[in-house]
Amino acid sequence: MLSRIWAIAKQNANENLYYRFDLILYIFNFIVEITVYIFIWLAIYNQGGQISGMSFEQITTYYILVVSLNPIIVWGINETIGIAIREGEILKELLNPISYFGYYFGIRVGELIEAVIVGVLTFGICALLFGVLPPAGLVNFLCFLGVISLSVLVVYFFELILGMTAFYTDSIWGVEVLKRAILNIFSGMIAPISLFPEFLQKIANFLPFKDCIYTPINIYFGELNTAEICQIMIKQCIWIVLLYAIAKFVFHKAVKNITINGG
Repeated sequence: MLSRIWAIAKQNANENLYYRFDLILYIFNFIVEITVYIFIWLAIYNQGGQISGMSFEQITTYYILVVSLNPIIVWGINETIGIAIREGEILKELLNPISYFGYYFGIRVGELIEAVIVGVLTFGICALLFGVLPPAGLVNFLCFLGVISLSVLVVYFFELILGMTAFYTDSIWGVEVLKRAILNIFSGMIAPISLFPEFLQKIANFLPFKDCIYTPINIYFGELNTAEICQIMIKQCIWIVLLYAIAKFVFHKAVKNITINGG
């Protein structure tokens, strides 16, 4: 199973990385986005503004990390699933010598390889251009990577659920817009969660998406202790199991409907 998933991942990664100019454009776009964020916050700081006790160096590092993590978290397979379902590829995929979930996990890993390359290069270039604060320590950095890794699984099962809505709708575009809106708001991409109104903070604390961006960056800065990090990882594991169960339920329900309809 793992060898097949890795073979799919490598094939998908090779396809994505074949067009090198696309990578350059992605990185350039992210650098421009970071530059805009930095100049906006620089104007706020120059006028005496404060951002939840964060220094300008911290907010600069925050947005460089946000944009660098963006492709790792936001790029996904829900649109790919939706197109495959709409075009009738679902029947071929069900006959693959690998499970449906395993097949798309391989595609997601292949996409993740490209996303990591883009993210690391973006972070490295921006670190040279603008400067960044280092992680609070080696343990913090390892926990930062661990929480992000679990976040990838959380978002993967979330994407599966969203992608399979194509069984019931003709277009996946609206679902893709909804996904990006949810992640942008509740992961802390637009602004640190601590700046949100209290009712939005409560929603963000309940949902798992805060732990995709905002939480790992706080771990990077050393804002959370070991006990808090362990609680966050346990919460992520619970969400992974829950979203997996929902994805399985939606999948079996949808496949059953296909069989009933003679598809």
